[in-house]
Order: sequence, then C-alpha cells, then structure tokens
Amino acid sequence: MNIKTKFYLLIVTVLSLGSFSCKKDNTITTPVLSEFATPTAIGKYFIKDDPNSVFKIPVGITTVSNKPRTVTFSVSSPTGATEGQQYNLGATSIVIPAGTAQDSISLKGIFDGYAAGRVDTLIFTITGGDVSTFKGYTTYKVVMRQYCNVVLSDLEGDYNAIDNGTYGPYGVSIVPGSSTYTSATTGTFQLENLWDIGAPTLVTVKLDWADPANFSTSIADQAYLDAYDLWIRGDGGAGSFSSCDQTFTFKYTLYFKSTGDAYAEGQVTIINR
Repeated sequence: MNIKTKFYLLIVTVLSLGSFSCKKDNTITTPVLSEFATPTAIGKYFIKDDPNSVFKIPVGITTVSNKPRTVTFSVSSPTGATEGQQYNLGATSIVIPAGTAQDSISLKGIFDGYAAGRVDTLIFTITGGDVSTFKGYTTYKVVMRQYCNVVLSDLEGDYNAIDNGTYGPYGVSIVPGSSTYTSATTGTFQLENLWDIGAPTLVTVKLDWADPANFSTSIADQAYLDAYDLWIRGDGGAGSFSSCDQTFTFKYTLYFKSTGDAYAEGQVTIINR
C-alpha cells in the first residue's frame, strides 16, 4: 500500500469518526407530570335546579401509563362556600385509569345554596399523588352561581316596589299576557305603575339574558303620561333581573318631552309578592 493510499484511508477514518461523534440523540423523554388540562385557568358554573347538573374539571397526566395513577387536590373558597351547603365533591383525589392520560373532577353545585344572587369562587389546587405536578398548571378557579331558564309568562304578576331605596313598598304589576320573546335571549313586557302615581301607566321594559352572568333590563324612550307631556327613558344605565328570585331593577328618567327637562330620576326595585 503506497503512502497516498494510506493517507486517504486515514482521512476517511477520521471523517467517519467525526461524523459519528457529532450525531445527537434526538429522543425526547416527556416528563410525567399532573396538571389541570384546560385552556384557561378559570371556569364558570351556572347551577340549575337539576340533580344531573355537574361541572367537570379535566385533570391530566402528561404521559400514558399501563397502570392507574392517583392525583390529589385541595379546595378552598375565598368567598366562604362550604361543602354540603354550596357544593358537593365527595373526594379530594381522582384516579387516572391505565391506558389514558385524563379524567375529571366532578363538582356538584347545590341550587338552593345560591339564593339571593349569591356568587362563590372555589380554588382547586393539585397537591400531589403518584406523579409530580406541572408547575404553572396546578390551580383552577370555578365561579359558581344559580341559574334559572327565563320563561317570560312565569314572570308576570304582582310585585312590591321600592323607589330609590326609600319610597315604598307599593304595588306594581307585570301585566299578564304582555310578555313577548323578541329572540331566543331577549324579550319585553309591560310594567304597570312603575312610579306609583295612581294612574294606569304602562312602561315597556326590555329584557336581555344572553349573558348568563348578567341578565339586564332597559327602558326605551317612550310616553308615560303623554297628556302631561311626561315621557320616560332608561338612560341612567341598564338595570338587572333574576329569573330565579323574580326580582328586577329598572333605572329611569322622567322628563318633559317638549323641553327635555328632567322631572325625576332614580331606580326602582321590584320583588315578587
């Protein structure tokens, strides 16, 4: 073997070794961690008067295993919600079955625990179990409140009213047969005697329940006592209502149509008798 041939073989050997030594191990090992498997860190639970009403909170493991794994968690409430009064949980751990990477915590809200517009927050925190926690994904909040479907005909009838928190109570009525749906989440009804002037005055009120956390009322510009040039509008802002408690607030301004001068303004709250 001549010198040139030996030199060539040496170069090939060196390059081969260099190429081998530069190869990297591209295998990535996914760490086994537990987490709340949700796109956001907060959920809204609208509790219906239904025994099957359950809110599911997904909990996951980053890898699948051939054996079941337990994830433990704690629950706290900065608003004072108590298990057995506002919600039922039953356990503070769940088991992720073998061959899967996810299961759910089943939270059951207690409908009767949320009267009078009560709203609570629960904070779920993964505390441990068979695997370590995924830092940054161990806390999940649930905001809970009562929810009732809006059936306009059920809202009709007699109410007691308080004007501006001081005047009253006096009688008002959502006129039977006056309610109308204007869409799947909006409607109107006629309210009689909003301002307690002893005359058969009617005000058309709009309802909007598209946002389950914000049921609103509003009064469009309309004649109130047209013979006296007195009109009413709701430009003081939107009011609110609860289909569960059958309570309403209406913000209003009474004014003279010819001059635009305000006569009175305020807020009326009505409560089903």
